[in-house]
Amino acid sequence: MQQSSDQQQSSDELAYARTATGEFKCTSSRCKTQPVFKRKCDLTKHQNNHRRPRECPKANEGCPYEGGAEQKDLNRHLWSHHPVYARENNIPEEKTQCDYPGCDYKGRKDNVRRHKENVRHRREQP
Repeated sequence: MQQSSDQQQSSDELAYARTATGEFKCTSSRCKTQPVFKRKCDLTKHQNNHRRPRECPKANEGCPYEGGAEQKDLNRHLWSHHPVYARENNIPEEKTQCDYPGCDYKGRKDNVRRHKENVRHRREQP
């Protein structure tokens, strides 16, 4: 693997290397898995987790969540693992209702879109 020239100028948390196949590998010492990405934009999104982690407010109670780069990641974690806390603290819930008649599916916007493309919904549409 070859180091990029801008890797040498950046901090450790932004460190990366190009693989022989041209992919981007995170080489930050903070990164436990050092994943490989085909696109640099995906590497950058991953590296935001190193630069701007958001800690779970329940960390002092033993929650192992290490934090995501964006507030929506933390909100999603809170609703999944600490729903009482999320409700009591008015954390916005990222849930969308499927608008297909008679369907009670709720989920993230992207998952609802995927759900609505379900073969069963397409077949049943008038």
